[in-house]
Amino acid sequence: MPTLPVPLLRDAVARETARISLRGAAKAVAISPNGLRNFLTGAAPRSATRLKLERWLASQERVTRPPSVGQLVRLLNELSGDLSPQQTAQLGRDIAALLAEAYEARRLEPPRWVEELLRQFRRPRGKTASEVA
Repeated sequence: MPTLPVPLLRDAVARETARISLRGAAKAVAISPNGLRNFLTGAAPRSATRLKLERWLASQERVTRPPSVGQLVRLLNELSGDLSPQQTAQLGRDIAALLAEAYEARRLEPPRWVEELLRQFRRPRGKTASEVA
């Protein structure tokens, strides 16, 4: 069952493909080079292709740099395009808090990017929940 939004999947596949080659990536994914190129240039993937791409990405086990707060904020803004700015800010606070709680539940120190995300979406001082929402 697909889990990544297509734009996010496309971006991740494009980064991995740039690291090797179009033909090499297509062979590793078990799709045609033309199919991979079409996906990377904007074509909607079939469900079987999407599943192959997601499995391939998961199998790469590459340690990548941590996400930047800017990337996360842009993704949140894209995902919440139909929401008001106040709702988007609340969603950001909720996601940041959920991430921090998940690390704390595992008795792990939240990474720096989670702390930066918490600061990014901190409620403005002096505002009550009803004034912000």
